[in-house]
Order: sequence, then structure tokens, then C-alpha cells
Amino acid sequence: MSRASIPSLRAAALAGLLLSATGVAAPADPQLYRYVDPLVGTGNDDQGDTVPGPTLPAGSIHPSPETLTGSNAGYDPAAPLSGFAQLHTQGSGGRTTYGTFLVSPQTGEPQFDEAQHLSPKADEAAAADRYAVTLSRYGIKAEVTPAANAALYRFDYPAGAPATMVFDITRKIRGELGSAGADVTLDPVHGRIVGRVRTKDYWNPANVDIWFVAQLDRTPTKWGIRHGDTVQAGATSASVPADTKLAAWWQFDAGKPVMMKVAVSFTSAQRAAELLAEDIPGWDFDAVRRNAQTTWNHELARVTIDGVGAADKRRFYTALYHTTIQPRDRTRDQAPADRATPHWDDYYTLWDTCHTGFPLMSLLRPSVYAGNAASIIRTFERFGAAHTAFIAGRNYHVGQGGDEVDNVLGEGLIRGVPGIDWKQAAEVSLHNAYEERRPRYLIDGYFGVGDKSPEPDNQRARSGSSTPAFALNDFYAGKLAAAAGKPDDAAALLKRSGSWRNVWNKDARSDGYTGFIIPRYPDGRFQNLDPKIGWDGKKYENVGFYEGTAWVYSYTMLHDLPGMIAAMGGRDRFVERLRHALDTNLIDITNEPSFATPWLFSDVGRPDLASYWANRIYLRFTPNAYPGDEDNGAMSSHYVFNRIGLFPKLTTDLFYLHAPHQPRSTITLEDGKTFAITARNWKPGRIYIASAMLNGRAVTTPFLRQADITGGGTLALTLADKPTTWGR
Repeated sequence: MSRASIPSLRAAALAGLLLSATGVAAPADPQLYRYVDPLVGTGNDDQGDTVPGPTLPAGSIHPSPETLTGSNAGYDPAAPLSGFAQLHTQGSGGRTTYGTFLVSPQTGEPQFDEAQHLSPKADEAAAADRYAVTLSRYGIKAEVTPAANAALYRFDYPAGAPATMVFDITRKIRGELGSAGADVTLDPVHGRIVGRVRTKDYWNPANVDIWFVAQLDRTPTKWGIRHGDTVQAGATSASVPADTKLAAWWQFDAGKPVMMKVAVSFTSAQRAAELLAEDIPGWDFDAVRRNAQTTWNHELARVTIDGVGAADKRRFYTALYHTTIQPRDRTRDQAPADRATPHWDDYYTLWDTCHTGFPLMSLLRPSVYAGNAASIIRTFERFGAAHTAFIAGRNYHVGQGGDEVDNVLGEGLIRGVPGIDWKQAAEVSLHNAYEERRPRYLIDGYFGVGDKSPEPDNQRARSGSSTPAFALNDFYAGKLAAAAGKPDDAAALLKRSGSWRNVWNKDARSDGYTGFIIPRYPDGRFQNLDPKIGWDGKKYENVGFYEGTAWVYSYTMLHDLPGMIAAMGGRDRFVERLRHALDTNLIDITNEPSFATPWLFSDVGRPDLASYWANRIYLRFTPNAYPGDEDNGAMSSHYVFNRIGLFPKLTTDLFYLHAPHQPRSTITLEDGKTFAITARNWKPGRIYIASAMLNGRAVTTPFLRQADITGGGTLALTLADKPTTWGR
């Protein structure tokens, strides 16, 4: 563990047990935040694409250092820094979004082009409560600590050249121009700057206005604006059209520290100013930082692990930290009339997070789950639809799979999340079922090869991946319809959830196995393709799967496991085939469509194989990286579940059981109850369950109900280093 990446331990612990708004008490070790290392996952080449800067749980603002190369998080650990931007997406692929409102501390005359003011870094320290670094080129020590909607910076300038601060209003990640118009106003007398950008070329193609207000603790001696290629010293305002650069700058006397606080709003400049005053009313950097520490201690206390060393705790609590960053809570950044309803933003996307992120939320933070459901319902009321991605306050019909809003709402119903209006939720899902499913699916029961979907700039929907996804959506929609007292809709949709069979080609063969999900043409013919061939967006543009193959998607009908198992030849053949698929890497176990696939062994009486593969997957998470994009909490939630010995069995209220990776973990629920998972005779390599007892009662199946956990108690496991017959 690098000293630079984890803050040093405080001499005194927090006194007493603190209680958060959701009832989670501070843990016996009250300094859990110190284990978080935000540099985990920041490497390139699909190692996570995580954001190294600090934030609060679901914080609207996420200040972080910027480089001109690297991931969609705007950061390359090996590259020089260009400054600090205020908004970021966590662990995402695709087109870049945010990197908005860059502040660049410099010395001497202002440099506006990012390539001209890059600085090597030294003494980098990334933590949950603060990011600090020295910009070696300038000798400036920079620090930032977060509040929910605002951030406080502290810049310690050297003596000599004048202290300079440049604000880039129109850039986005990697220094690209991302503006459909912008304006800025400087108030030198009061040390305040107000700016707005209308976004362009973000992943969500909608043009969205974003405002910021920044306040200085010192009066500048010089200032000015750069618009296009023109620099105007002494100017205090400017507006620019689309695709035109806009920046502003301050200058101060040399050798004195400068503090700056900034808030961002998706509503108005006035609301940004109000949020700044509410979140950071003064200039006490340490007080803001202590609040972040306390907030994270409460959040991380929801799951604790014991009996392992600091390196394991670093990896676990960093993953738990990552699970809570997105979606982002922007309820307070709304017009007054809208603040009574939760407003959650930056679903990037539900196709990713419905697998693990929301199931973990249902267990640890059900009130947050309910708030997200209310926000989805409100989005539907405002826009007439609630799509799989909702970014920067706008819908985006991504089309990666189906209509995964149905999965999130339906899974919440099945898992008993309280506080959700299920009649309203059903209205959203029924709209999707009858209006948002693609026309051919509604008529013929499948999405055809060559069919178009509503995505404005990328046809991601594919016959072989979207058809089973729509069938799964229909299952959830049917359950919601039943809960809303609509039995006819429920029956029709549950019947339609069998539509996956319309793209099941029983004659398709691969490696000696028959029967696969195969894309189908509008005239009814199956596409002639090798089930091992998949779409990567480039070479295989015409293959009918999104991020997968026929092998991958043939295991995704989680709502109809009996039908899927029968279609593959029964239980024994299913086990043999799945072992072959995993042993020969035909299944991408670290991408969302296959997250649950290894645990399907438990559904056919082989939990020993599920435990074996759970361990294989666990080993893919290295100390400093994820095995792919972190995907807004999807991958980190996967790790948390795997670590504690649970995995969500979607479409049910069950969790799969497998061997955990520490002797003890404790879940503290929102109502204060606790649920412990203990592993008798645990040690690395003992990856099989030999026996299980729930509150003194023998557990003989490899499943646990959500209510068993939320009721509190203890699951006592005995482990073995060789396969056992438990749970068969």
C-alpha cells in the first residue's frame, strides 16, 4: 500500500458511536475511510476507468485531476496534469462525458491551451476525503476536498512569479472541445466567477446547460478572458457560440496561498450560488474534510470484514466506496417545487448496474433504492419515458439490451424494497412493454437482424442480444402489473417473456453442443454464423449481439431457467456444457451479460462448481485494478458480493451462496439490525462450503432469501479445500 495513496492514521479516533441518517453506526474501527484508495482502477487498458478525485456518496460534484491522455475518467496515472475538473463519470466506456469546468493553477502569464500548461506531478495523495498533489512545473501544492454539491480547493503558490488561475469553460475529457455555446462573468471586486456551458458531443447527445459559481478568498490583481484565440486583459464577461473556446483567468500577488470553492448546477447559476453557500459557507478546509471522513465512515460501516490484513481491507473498502459514487443524488439541485421528489442522475447505464449494483443497493441502502425508483417515475412523468441511461438530467435511449428500467423496478418489487409506489412503477414498465419495445418484437416476438432502434447516434440493439433482453423485461413488467392489480397485463406479459424461444435455434451447433440463441432475419431465417463470433463494434459490425456471442447470450434467460436448461438437453448436459464454456473462455465472466452465468451451476445441483468459479472470478480483481470497466458500481458491487459469499439470483428474492474470502463479514442494515457471515476454519484456498447454519438451523440448499438477511442473524459456514456434496 502506497503511503501517497492512503492518508496517515489520525492519532485520535472519533469519540463514541455516530449514527448516520440511515441508522448505520460507526464501526469498531471508526476510521474505515482510511482504507479507501481511489487510485485503484485508474490504470488504462480496461483496468476500471475510475476517478481518482474525492467525492461524497452519490455526490453531485466530483472534482478530480485531468490529463490529456487516459481513460474516460480523464486521468492517466503516468501523464502530466492539466488541472482539475468538477464533473466526472465513474468507470465508464464509450464516448467521453464531463471533465467540465477545468481550473488550472499556474505561475506567470496565463497559458490557455492545455498542452502548453501541463505539469509533472509529485507527492500525489488520493483518498476518499481529499486529493493532494504538487504541480512540479510550478511548485504549486494543490488540494481539494468535497461536499455534496461543492468542492473546496487550496493552492499554495511559491514566491517569485505571479500566482495565476485559469478557468476553461468549454473543454471536456482529454481536453476536447465540448461546447454548443458558453458564457462567463467575472466579478473581480468580490472574487467571484460565474460560467455556463451548453454541452456538446457528450455520450448523451442532448445539449444540456451546466452552470458553475466559483468564489475566491482573495481579491485578484489582474484578470481577463480568452474567447476563441483572442485574449482580453481586464475583460469581465464574454459569450461564445458553439465550437468556440472560452476561458477566464485571475492573477494574484506571488507567494500567498489562494482558496477557491466551487459549486455546479444543472438548474441555474442562482442555484449553483445557493448550493455553494449551503454546502461550504466558510473557508475551513479541515472542517469540510472532516465531514467527508465522517460521511464515508458511516457509509463504509454498512459492510465490515474481519480476520484479514490491511491489503485486503484496502481492496474491499475501495470497492465498497466505488459502489456508492453513481448514480448521483441531484435532488437539491432542482427548482424549489421539484425538490420534494428525489432526483437521481447519471445512470451510465442501467444495463450495467441492474445486475449487481441495484441488488446490492436493495440490501444495504433500500431507502436509496426507493429514491431511485421515485426518480425514475418522475422522469417518466416529465418526459413521457424513462430510458436505460439518464445523464446530465436527460433521457438517453442507449439500446444496449432492452428496457432495463423494468429490471430495476421489478427487482425492487421482488426483493421487497419498501417505500415504492408499485402502481406508478407499473405504469412506467407497462409503457415500456407496449410502447418502447421494438415494433417487430411486439408483432413477431423478436428483434430482427437489420431492424432499427431509436438510438440517435449508434445502433447498439441486436437481434440476438435484445430479444432475450426484451423477454426478461417482459417478465419484470408482468410481475409489476400483477402487483398493480392488472392480471390481464400480467398474464400477457409473463407469456410474452417466453419470446426468447423465437431466437433459439435448436439446430445451431458449436463444439459438439446444439441449441443457441441465434439472430434472426425479418423473414424468419436464422443468421448463419459461428456461435463463437461476437460483435466488438468494429470488425463484426453485422453480427447480432452486443458485447457478446451466441455462447454468452444463450445463458441470459434468468427468468426461465427450467426452459433454458431443458433447451440445452437437461441438467447433466447443462453442467457439462457450462463447464466447457467456462473452461475454454467462451464466456466473458467479467462483462455484465455473463455476471450471473457461473452461479447457474447452483441451479442444477453443483454449488461446488459455482464456488470454484466464484473464486476464479475473485482472482481476476487485482490489488490495483478491476477486470474491465468499473461501470458505475457494477463491477465493484460484483466484487463486494463475491468477497462476502453472496451473489444475487436475479428475478427472485434469493442470493446464491459460495465460500467467502475472509473469516467474518458483518452487514449493518438501515434499521440497525446486523447480519454476520462467518467462515469456520477459513483460510485462502478453502473455497468450498461443507456445511451452513442460519441462526442455528441447517441450510441445505445454496440459496438464502433476502428476508433471511434483512431479518438479522448469523450465517455460519464451514469451509473445505476440496469439492463437497453440500447443497446438491
